[in-house]
Amino acid sequence: MKSNDFPGNPNSKVIAGLRTPEEIPAPQGSRAAARAAMLAGVSAEDEGTHLGVAPPAASAPSAELIVGERMGERVLADIPVDQVVRSPFQPRLVFDEKKLEELATSIQTIGLGKPIIVRRLPSGKYELVGGERRWRSVKIIGHATIPAVIQDMTDGIAMILALTDNGGEDLSDYEYALSYHRILEAKEESSLRGLARRLGIDVSIVSRCLSLMRLPEAVRKILDSNPSLITSNYAKRFLEHAETHPVIVEKAVEAMAQTGGQQEAALRSIEKEIAALNKTPLPAKSNSLKVNGVGTIKISGTKLELKCDKGIDVQSLGDKFEAFLKSLDLGEVKVKMP
Repeated sequence: MKSNDFPGNPNSKVIAGLRTPEEIPAPQGSRAAARAAMLAGVSAEDEGTHLGVAPPAASAPSAELIVGERMGERVLADIPVDQVVRSPFQPRLVFDEKKLEELATSIQTIGLGKPIIVRRLPSGKYELVGGERRWRSVKIIGHATIPAVIQDMTDGIAMILALTDNGGEDLSDYEYALSYHRILEAKEESSLRGLARRLGIDVSIVSRCLSLMRLPEAVRKILDSNPSLITSNYAKRFLEHAETHPVIVEKAVEAMAQTGGQQEAALRSIEKEIAALNKTPLPAKSNSLKVNGVGTIKISGTKLELKCDKGIDVQSLGDKFEAFLKSLDLGEVKVKMP
């Protein structure tokens, strides 16, 4: 017999005494973990795979997250703005004051959407690992505290996080180069390929950026204040000229910094100046002297040439010329040295 009792059938009979099933409660702490993961920029997938979640304490406004042994304890909390100090691994060399003001206005209007990342210092203060632009903007608007993920980590992890935190905030190739160089120098990665794999980028990008580190020290000092002057795409050409004419390259880069000149124009100027230095001198202008009845004497630099007229016995003239030269007082024809 076919049943007429199925969901949605208006003729279905409701059995008396039954109640609607209760919603199955979520595991304890999962909502707090999801909120903490969202604020910390951690994806739900990463949270489920890597995080063991402890429920937040009732008296504290923070959520405590226990992560892998490599990273240590992780806590989300509001911390005093004036207890935060800059990271020695910050890749950004120059902060755009106008953009900081714009970010401060945004934070004042809609709040801070992503906390900063810090690690504890023995002094009790917090060292910035990621989010210096956010921290500076919060200072501008005068907030006393700022949301932060407090994370125990090694210097190596701090270097990597300081770099990746700035990933979407228009770092220059030179700023990336400094960070790549620092990580490799600290032996946090043993090869360019290993570093590229860790950052999720092509190894050629790392290699091109690092070529900027081979520029002369004087040029790199200019880039320290103007990191966007030379990009990795042009680094090779600047390097080639700097190997033979470092002073010319330094002068051109300094001019770029002062006038806002473009790389292509600077390279043309460098190449033009080098070409002028390497230009072969033109031969001296020749002089001709006509000796009637004999021929024409032509002088060109250190070369003397006699072209005889028709009817002249060249052999006899050559003999007389040789005798004449032997009779000369060489002191009269030598160049007088100053």
